[in-house]
Amino acid sequence: MKIDSALKDLKNGALHYNVWLHLGWVEVKQRYRRSIIGPWWISLSMLIFILMMGIVFRRLFNQSLEEYIPFFTTGFLFWTFISSSVIEATEIFKSNGSFIKQIHLPFSLYVFKHLVRQSIILAHNLIIYLMICVFFKLNPGWNVVLVVPGFCLLALNVFWVSFLVAMIAARFRDLVPMINSCVQIAFFMTPISWMPKLLEQNSRILNYNPLVYFLDVVRSPLLGHFPSIKSVYVSTILALFGCLFTFLLFVKTRSRIAFWVD
Repeated sequence: MKIDSALKDLKNGALHYNVWLHLGWVEVKQRYRRSIIGPWWISLSMLIFILMMGIVFRRLFNQSLEEYIPFFTTGFLFWTFISSSVIEATEIFKSNGSFIKQIHLPFSLYVFKHLVRQSIILAHNLIIYLMICVFFKLNPGWNVVLVVPGFCLLALNVFWVSFLVAMIAARFRDLVPMINSCVQIAFFMTPISWMPKLLEQNSRILNYNPLVYFLDVVRSPLLGHFPSIKSVYVSTILALFGCLFTFLLFVKTRSRIAFWVD
């Protein structure tokens, strides 16, 4: 049955963790081959961007530098992880078309590999957060450990979104420019460069934007705060229903993906 095949695909994909962990690491290394400082170029350019934009937006919103820069840094780090994952998800099956047509591997394995690559880039970008903590003498305390379950929750949501985007983009290539445009709009609609306190408490932009909750579960611990119960609740509900919806779509489309990547 189609459901059994889809479940087997997910199970085998997860069990082949040694494969997608290795491939994810190899892809990061290959991308920066023959580069002196390798992926640290991303961290360097991000640090410069954060400092320049932080100074500009801090003046625009009349915020203290000590409060605004850590807020913007943590938000932008995880926003980059989310946005890169979603944008590059449009090419997951297309870029692995040769493997899909020649080697019988679980389709979910390519999504796991994609998430590993994005997580590795996020991990070495966290050096920026450490530098900001030292410079501004930010001490998040023991609350910082909450970033681990928060990131697991975020990663689960990014996983199903990436899987969903990958399947739809494999069939409809028009989705690629649409995703790029939506991601750019989402940046300005999400409290990354601006603080939530600048809006009314019951603002629709804050209440109905899932990215607000995704960021809160990982950003708040890094700033020394507990994430709100609402953020944890909404992120969990979206993860459960998102995974279910993505799985049902995978059941229907799994047998066609190999033909769509031609």
